[in-house]
Amino acid sequence: MKKIFQVAIFAFAVALTACTEKKNIVNLNDYEGYLQVTDSVALNNCNKEFLFWATKNTTSQSLTYQSKIAGTYAHRFAITGKIEDVFVSDSIHQKILKADTNRTGSYQALAVNCMTRHEFLHAKKYTQRALAVGDNKASSLFILFDINMELGDYGGAKYILSKFENKNAFAYLVRAAKVDDHEGHLDVAIKKMEQALERIKDDLSLYCWTRSNLGDMYGHAGRVEDAYHAYLDVLKKNPAHDFALKGIAWIALSHDHNTALAKQIALALQTKKEMPDMHLLLAKIAEEENDIVEQKKQLQLFAQQASLAKYGNMYNKYMALLEAEEFGNPARTLEIAKVEIQNRPTPQSYDLLAWGYFQNGEVNKAVEVAQQHIEGKTFEPEALYHLGVIYKNRDNKKSKILLTQALHSTFELGPAVTTNIERYLKN
Repeated sequence: MKKIFQVAIFAFAVALTACTEKKNIVNLNDYEGYLQVTDSVALNNCNKEFLFWATKNTTSQSLTYQSKIAGTYAHRFAITGKIEDVFVSDSIHQKILKADTNRTGSYQALAVNCMTRHEFLHAKKYTQRALAVGDNKASSLFILFDINMELGDYGGAKYILSKFENKNAFAYLVRAAKVDDHEGHLDVAIKKMEQALERIKDDLSLYCWTRSNLGDMYGHAGRVEDAYHAYLDVLKKNPAHDFALKGIAWIALSHDHNTALAKQIALALQTKKEMPDMHLLLAKIAEEENDIVEQKKQLQLFAQQASLAKYGNMYNKYMALLEAEEFGNPARTLEIAKVEIQNRPTPQSYDLLAWGYFQNGEVNKAVEVAQQHIEGKTFEPEALYHLGVIYKNRDNKKSKILLTQALHSTFELGPAVTTNIERYLKN
């Protein structure tokens, strides 16, 4: 009864907030100068590194030089988004390991590259080989933690953290924050990330990574203005930081409902980097503008790019949702969901399966998957929304509780999903 009463109070608070006019946050003058900035300096440095290491004489240290070249390819991918560079990086590390099977750094690099491509089981095998070699064990364990979280082995991830004595180290804090976030303790997670930020103020790359991720967390916590200032802070330090610009675009769309500004940023980002997911953002913008033709066009463009063999499973989640919700093909959603469950049996992967069953009219199967693998196992707002819809005609009371919880994350879910939730709550 107490929980229901709390939910009722929360629902009233949401309704009251909705009646209050929101203050727009995004100001073009704050970031306009960053829209056309490219990471040409970093790209030029990459090219110089290629030349530097490639011209080194072949000596007993040649494997080290090859490793440097492989790392430069991986770095260039982060700048340009060209996934081909990750494959080249892989091939070099594989050659290195043929010559010397005890190169821990190559195993670790291969694991990270596999994570980039969402090949988490392969990543785990490489990390286990790195641990077997024994060098740089702490880094290998932190990589294994990241993999375990992606695979849904949350107990294994927490066990790894328990082995580290220094609870104030940056690498520990950002991962402890990830556990807290997964368990629904977002405020605690934010505090740990803020502590982590204090420890790497002089490292530009780590600072921007941490601060931009904090921006995301602030947004998820409803602190949208704090998120905006976090992204601006990152752009002041690195004017070519695409992630921060994308965060501002989402604020413009989801909070301010300013589609013009959101579109301006999305189109600018599209010219800088190979980013298939930018078509998804443009589709959401078109949906908000009621431009159905443009929305369908952008979704088709995304599907064409994301389905290319070179991307493997990287965009499976988005493709599964599109097949069910936009392309009228929930059978394909089920196929993709089953692949995802094989690769990473997380509550989010099972959410795709339940949603596919529901969209395919197999409500009993959807409810069964939801009860066994999703309910109570994740606090992700998208999963809560799906659960609320799946339970709508089975347990209306539970459905309303779940939908109301999801409504707390309207900024994260976006305007279209928010409208859907509000419609379901009225019925």
